[in-house]
Amino acid sequence: MRMPMSLVTVSAVVLALQASEAPAFQVAEPRNGAVIRPGGVLKMKVEIPPGLPVVRVTYTLYEEDRALEDKVEAPPQVVAQSAPFEAALQVPIEAAGGVRLLAVAHVAERRGQYVLFDEVVFRVEPNAALTGLQAEVPVRFSQTLGEVKFLSIQGTYADKVVRDLTPGHTGTAYRSNNDKIVRVNADGRAQAIGVGQAEVVASNNRKEFKVRVVVQPENRENLPPVAHAGTDQTVKQGTRVRLDALLSGDPEGKNPLYYWSQVRGIPVAIQDPLTLRPAFVAPVVTAPRVLRFRLVVKDEEGAESFPAYVNVTVVP
Repeated sequence: MRMPMSLVTVSAVVLALQASEAPAFQVAEPRNGAVIRPGGVLKMKVEIPPGLPVVRVTYTLYEEDRALEDKVEAPPQVVAQSAPFEAALQVPIEAAGGVRLLAVAHVAERRGQYVLFDEVVFRVEPNAALTGLQAEVPVRFSQTLGEVKFLSIQGTYADKVVRDLTPGHTGTAYRSNNDKIVRVNADGRAQAIGVGQAEVVASNNRKEFKVRVVVQPENRENLPPVAHAGTDQTVKQGTRVRLDALLSGDPEGKNPLYYWSQVRGIPVAIQDPLTLRPAFVAPVVTAPRVLRFRLVVKDEEGAESFPAYVNVTVVP
């Protein structure tokens, strides 16, 4: 499954609120790690401490570790307008793998309005048996060494539904029979390393599919850039946070391009996301919450790195 993604603009600015004074807001249902069936109804509810003046709660579903700009369609979303702020969404029949539920509480107090958030990750597992894997083959690299492409693995199930099983969180694992020709990461990104042909074996639930890869690029001298997203951080809410790609770069000394995106937590405004050290303001929290960011580095020839990730834990 490739859950549609889009920007969810939610202000995370506190107006004269110290989050340490506020009780914790959290998702009560579903629980982290819960298993949901595709096509079923997902019931959602939150725990709101007494006295917290919540006016609405927004529930949004995202595919696990997909960046907001990966998709152009709106994500599945519902808004609960009144207490107890429970809601339900139908899980897409073609869904499989990890799904992130982001719950955002909109709070209105005399001293101002602000938002709180929590999120859980659950799994969508079909009842039907996986009968086979398939992909478009061969995968050809014709531009440059270092070019990256998704392998796009599709799974056929006994219920006649075809589901996207490309990401690693769906249970698909990858291995290349020649890392000097093509490398592949856990999410099905294949990277051209050398000229020639190779096979990437995709496996899921005892099913396998061999993807033939042909690397015959015009640019055969290029080396891919490297992404390093820095070390995990723990920061206070409301502080200005710097991300750090200083250990990233191009082995040939070229000037690469840096692409930062967010894959977990309430969306924050990343200032200068195409630079080495972009910044954002940590959102309001009443308990430790994790924001996760992804970095991809590209060069002018069309080569790119595998993604690197960094977690920023925000505390009251």
